[in-house]
Amino acid sequence: MHIKIFRAFIFLALLSHVSVAFAASPIIMNGDAHVGEQAVLSVEASQIPAGSSVEWSVSPTTGKTPDRISLRSGGFECAFTPLDTQPIKVVASFIDRAGNVISSSEKLINPKEFEINIAVVVDKPLTLWDASKRSNYALNPDALMATAPIKIRAVLVPEFNGAHSFTWEADGATALMSADANEIFIRRGSVGESEIYVTAFNSSGIKLGSGESVININMPVSTFEESANNREAWQNWQKAQELWESKNYAEAVEFANKSIVLSPRDGEIAEGIRAMATNYGRYMKAQKLREDAEKYDAEKKFEEALRNLRAANVVWPLDDATKKIKAIEEKLNEQRLLQQEANWLRDTASAYDNENMYEEALEFYAKSMAVMSSDAVADRIDKIQKRLELIADADRYASEGNTYEREGKLDDALTHYTASVMSNPDATLRQHIEELQSVISRRERQANALYREGQDLQRRNRLKEALARYQESMNLWENDNAKQRIQQLRNVRLDPDVKLRGPEDFGIGTKIEAQKIIKSADGLYTEGKIDEALELYRRALKISPSNELQKWAAHIFDIVKERDTSAAANKQIKEANALYRAGKIKEALDLYRQSLTTHKNAEIEEFLKKQVQN
Repeated sequence: MHIKIFRAFIFLALLSHVSVAFAASPIIMNGDAHVGEQAVLSVEASQIPAGSSVEWSVSPTTGKTPDRISLRSGGFECAFTPLDTQPIKVVASFIDRAGNVISSSEKLINPKEFEINIAVVVDKPLTLWDASKRSNYALNPDALMATAPIKIRAVLVPEFNGAHSFTWEADGATALMSADANEIFIRRGSVGESEIYVTAFNSSGIKLGSGESVININMPVSTFEESANNREAWQNWQKAQELWESKNYAEAVEFANKSIVLSPRDGEIAEGIRAMATNYGRYMKAQKLREDAEKYDAEKKFEEALRNLRAANVVWPLDDATKKIKAIEEKLNEQRLLQQEANWLRDTASAYDNENMYEEALEFYAKSMAVMSSDAVADRIDKIQKRLELIADADRYASEGNTYEREGKLDDALTHYTASVMSNPDATLRQHIEELQSVISRRERQANALYREGQDLQRRNRLKEALARYQESMNLWENDNAKQRIQQLRNVRLDPDVKLRGPEDFGIGTKIEAQKIIKSADGLYTEGKIDEALELYRRALKISPSNELQKWAAHIFDIVKERDTSAAANKQIKEANALYRAGKIKEALDLYRQSLTTHKNAEIEEFLKKQVQN
């Protein structure tokens, strides 16, 4: 073992004779010794025998000889840099002028490695769009997004005062974007845990210490993509409204359509676009009427031109409408002024009539009659009044039918819906009546089937099961047979955990019942309970199929599938990481490849490619 000895002669006084024994002088060191950082030991001058010198020896017990061993302060101090954590024995011997050791002191130094703390540095929290408040909100600092650069920082504990550097490593699923400073950026392609390792060295290349940490990447990219789409949709919708207010109707509709494509389930935008589309249709219709009026004006057909301009003004009033109408009126013969006035009132009423705006039509027909009587106008007034009475009756019957349907009274709802279409034929309501008749028929058939099943169970003396089938039959459709059987079994009690099935369990329901299920599913989705929401969406599809709901349910299924496959792949990657660190390279690489069949991961593919190249 290599031992370095340093001697310093310190003459504190002349001795008249040589002493043969002195008290041992203690060795002093402030704080702990750390690998790679200079340690300084000293002895107090007052404790050194007079006329003696200090001789230092530094020897490791099993490790390497410390680096840069030197004397300072005239030999009172010994300085050196430990190279590893093995114990170091330091001896201070006091030598008289004859070269004899008169006393000595020793100290065992146990160098430590520096601790390294690894922490995520959040310069700016991630934000999401709150569709209900129409504003951004910041997530908690621990929310980290997959695929985005994430800053992490390493800090030596205790603080190291000299120049030092860091070397970083990460698991196969995590990419290091930089790796030579105390602050670096990492990136992971999917949610999961990133394992980070760091080692610190001083300027001489001596290892100061190492540390590791697990960074939880917990926010999928899809969450932020959906948030960005909803934010952009709302911005487009606001732009559409601004353009509409400034009468740039075509551009407004274009931005509105962009917004609904980005966020098809935003109810406020959808409702606004429906209203905008209706108004835009009226605007285009008014434009066509005005174009026709200009053609008639050029052909000197003033009555036809006037009719079209006034109809256009009813459909969609424009600033110059009055001016154009007056210009045409001035071209008409004075002698026909009275007839023209009557015609104008009649035509305006007809325009309202064509738009199904019957109250306004009646008002203008009456004004036309006051200017000039007409049998045709009188006949139309009578028909509109009767029509309004029928529409009022139809609306009342339809409203009452809707109330009965919501209460589950399907027979009563069917009766009122039928009365409504008899008063005012409506293709949509007729279709709903047919659907409701089908639901009633299916429920009656299923109720009869359950009743027969209950009879069979009762004959076999399986009374609890029979009672359950009778009650389920009543849930599907009230019938006297099942009611009587339930009365016969009134002393039988069902087990508390028995769940009785209803219409929705057999996929038999109305659109209103399906909407209730969808509303519950939407609430679960908002709460993040995606699996439960998917089950309810599928149940609603069985009751009332629709392309829109089918696409949405498929989207939810893709999210669940992505989550499950990503989690399974992350588990395999974590196991592969452990094998890799344990030196089982082949098994680790096989497991990394297996994880790619479970879920694609660009970082793992790149890692395996590098392994092949190496």
